[in-house]
Amino acid sequence: MNNSLFVLGGAAWINLVNTTYISHKQEIDILADVSRTFQWLEENNLLRESDAPVLEKEERMDSLINELHSLRTLCKKILSDVEQKEEISPDAAGQLNKLVKRLNVRLTMDAGNEKLKLVPEGLTVEDHVLYQIADSIIHTLDSTLISRIRKCEHEECVLHFVDTSKSGKRRWCSMEWCGNRKKAAEFYAKKKKKQD
Repeated sequence: MNNSLFVLGGAAWINLVNTTYISHKQEIDILADVSRTFQWLEENNLLRESDAPVLEKEERMDSLINELHSLRTLCKKILSDVEQKEEISPDAAGQLNKLVKRLNVRLTMDAGNEKLKLVPEGLTVEDHVLYQIADSIIHTLDSTLISRIRKCEHEECVLHFVDTSKSGKRRWCSMEWCGNRKKAAEFYAKKKKKQD
């Protein structure tokens, strides 16, 4: 598993939700920083080679960030629906459907690895990125048990993830970040209790 904060969620749409997180009791928003947003897009494989020069134009990056803010709100609603009702609400489904209808996507052919396949590609950077995140939502909800879409159990963490472990018992967004921190806190609490 890649331990980068940008991909801990295991699906692009959950990684988008995770662009707001808590660090040292402060809320951090990755989308508030252009360079970190660009890095997040790259680590989630949401950009084509031709997209980087386009995003060097400040107005295009601002446009994409605005779109990501809106989509993040929708993704949070979908996560809330899944956690509370174990299904996506008609309102969230309607919003997702509106997004999908306005995206301009075409099929291109990829001849990589000696196999031919059709690949959907957005006509603009915004269309391309938003389509991939929308596709991630649909793919995750179609192929993953709802019970495997979880919030990290560490009380100070707000991150979510798709549990792809064999046992289905993953508790932490990252063992290195939250799991070990929690276990160390429990260990020291027991040690202190024995000393008292």
